Amino acid sequence: MALFSQLMPKTMRARIDAWIARRNPPSREKILLHNRRLYILPTRFGYLFSVMLALLFLAAINYQNSMAFVLTFMLTALGIISLWQTHKNLLDLEVDLLSPRPVFMGEPSEFLLNFEHRNNSFRYAVGVQYAGQVPAYLSIGPRGKAQALLKIPTHKRGQFRPKGLTVFTRYPTGLFHAWGWLQFDTPILIYPKPLFGVTLQETMVEQPDGKTSTSTIEGDDFAGLREHRKGESLRHISWKAYAQGKGLLTKTFQGQARPSLWIDWYQIPQGSIESKLSHMTALAILAENENQKYGVRLPGKTIDQDSGTAHKLACLYAIATFRQVDFDQEFDPDEQAD
Repeated sequence: MALFSQLMPKTMRARIDAWIARRNPPSREKILLHNRRLYILPTRFGYLFSVMLALLFLAAINYQNSMAFVLTFMLTALGIISLWQTHKNLLDLEVDLLSPRPVFMGEPSEFLLNFEHRNNSFRYAVGVQYAGQVPAYLSIGPRGKAQALLKIPTHKRGQFRPKGLTVFTRYPTGLFHAWGWLQFDTPILIYPKPLFGVTLQETMVEQPDGKTSTSTIEGDDFAGLREHRKGESLRHISWKAYAQGKGLLTKTFQGQARPSLWIDWYQIPQGSIESKLSHMTALAILAENENQKYGVRLPGKTIDQDSGTAHKLACLYAIATFRQVDFDQEFDPDEQAD
């Protein structure tokens, strides 16, 4: 559609896009490219080919030349067969979009699409494109499967849904452009870009004295022996002391209690909203990497202190969607951050 749509006024193009969108609602499942989902129009070369056929036909009539008639009808048959083959190259393809993994702003969001079909024909030069970005091309064997990877640039944080994807082909002659318009109801999550050179500050630590020492049977540094308590694991018993007749003694170690901390919006240095969110993103990643127990405080939202992958993702999600109102907004790779 790209070559043809460039020739149309923008208002007409917008109306056609809106009409197609109404006929193809978002889906969470695989989408089958059946007849009602496929559209086909001549390319620029197709229109030139039609003009050439008309001129050949007029010349054949004017000169009453039988060979000119034969050539005209043969080329017309070629055009008709090309129309059918181009449409058939997409017909009954099943397309599925895997949920894109969350990325940080500035990293490309990867759209991995699975293609498959269940008939015995080859599918050649099938293209897939997102929002005017560089398309990816693939070929699919009989009853085969294939994958296409689109890398879409990101310039804005938040949660979005994909725009419509275009699956198209001009195979075999380039005279016709067949396409299907697909929209998936799959969330796209983009975190703020982490600020470089960030360190955890003492003011974020909940305990004023920082790390506190604890005596435990688990730890890093040997602290001594104490009497064995009923129920404790035998593997912590000092068998050397037992052999010396000192009875059952348990080895103890000196450990460090990790302080919990708060990543607080109001403790972040002054700056723009986006720079403060980038700072908080970096702090959450750093705290998780250092096995700290941490929480996040944003205006109007608090995530309690915890640790682990699920907690980190919850914190990053809250930071990424801070003050976002429309969660149904389409992901536009050309839209810049506010």
